[in-house]
Amino acid sequence: MAALTGTLLRPLADEDIDGLATACAAVDPYRRLGFSAAGLAGYLRRDDPALARFALVTGDTVAGVLALRRPWLRGPFIEMLAVLPKAQGHGLGRRAIEWAAAQAVSSGGNLWATVSDFNWPARAFYRRLGFAEIAELPGLVAPTAGEILLRRTDQAAPS
Repeated sequence: MAALTGTLLRPLADEDIDGLATACAAVDPYRRLGFSAAGLAGYLRRDDPALARFALVTGDTVAGVLALRRPWLRGPFIEMLAVLPKAQGHGLGRRAIEWAAAQAVSSGGNLWATVSDFNWPARAFYRRLGFAEIAELPGLVAPTAGEILLRRTDQAAPS
């Protein structure tokens, strides 16, 4: 478990999954991309030793989820970062990214993520945190949308 200044990052528990999956499936980008609650729950439960899944907890409330794949291209890959709408705007996502960036230092210095091309608020969020848009990946998740591959190096960390 890691403390994130008012937030706890802990391994995702089975009892967290259904609520998180339902909440995520109801909001963009997951809703627009066609993810179901059952599909997201399956992703969060499936056996995958290279994918660490964490709950973002504030107080006694699960406020989001972080799924981090390691190893990846000389650094971890954020497969999923979702902060539930009621918890947005309080720095949870930023603290989760900074924690993930600290993990990247020991594995090549890169931190990777993708963001849906239509998700302008998320693109701005990642840009503020030092990510550069590296490549467009059309139709990666859904045929009607593209994903943008993002990279942050330890040299690109915001000051």
